[in-house]
Order: sequence, then structure tokens, then C-alpha cells
Amino acid sequence: MRTVIAVLAGLACLVRVEANAAAFCNCCGGATAASCTAACEPVKPVLGQCVATIDFNAKTRIAPDRNPLYDIPLDNFWLNTSDGVKIELFRRLLERSRKGAEADRQRAARSLRKSKINEWKAESRDKRYDDALVNYYLGAQAYRIARQGRK
Repeated sequence: MRTVIAVLAGLACLVRVEANAAAFCNCCGGATAASCTAACEPVKPVLGQCVATIDFNAKTRIAPDRNPLYDIPLDNFWLNTSDGVKIELFRRLLERSRKGAEADRQRAARSLRKSKINEWKAESRDKRYDDALVNYYLGAQAYRIARQGRK
């Protein structure tokens, strides 16, 4: 029994450490960021077209005003794996990113109430939050499709 618990605790630790792994990449015809070259290689988008994918070897940092859901539109997203563990890491990245966007929205609302930002700045942050939620739901759709493909 202790061995099983130790093994399960070790797996939980492994997943927790890897939960920060993965970042979105914007694969655009010939203008792909150097850090995303390996993740974008199997995508092969048409010149002038951009396809978002995920790099499971990268690290994502979610902090105030810094969120992967802000950076790249996921309307043309390709989840380049059928590995169940990687699909779960993708879901966790989406959830952490959504929570970070929500925290930013609440922070902006507090700043507006305290007159630390003006109405225009608050509206732009609301728009950014709305766009992040659209990206979240597009990512969630890709997650559901990937999970169905595993069954």
C-alpha cells in the first residue's frame, strides 16, 4: 500500500511540475519565431496563413498582464498530439490561462474603481479579456476533439 501511495504521489508531483510546460506557437508560413521552429515543423501552413499550435517543450509564465491567451488567436489551432498526458497538459495550460485572464479583469476593475486607470484603459482590458475567453473556448473545443480522437 505504501509503495502505491508513493508512486501515486510521485506521479502527482511529476504532473504538477510539467503543468508549467507548454506554450502556444504561431506558425506563419515563413515568419515563425525561432523558439517555435520544432513545434511548427509538422504544421506546414500555407504561405501567408498562420496556424497556432502548442510547444510542449516550452515554459509558460502567467503573470499580471501576461497570458498566452492574449498573444495568439486560436481560431486556426492545431493540437499536434494524440498523447493523453500531453492533451491533459494542454487542458491545464488553458485553465491556468483562463484563471490568469480573470484575475487581470478583476485587477483592472479594482484599478478603475480606485481611479488608477481611466475608462479607455479599462475598456481595452475588457476587450482583451473577451478575446482571451474566445481563445479559451476555441482551445477547449480543440481539447474535446483531441479527447474524442483517443476513444
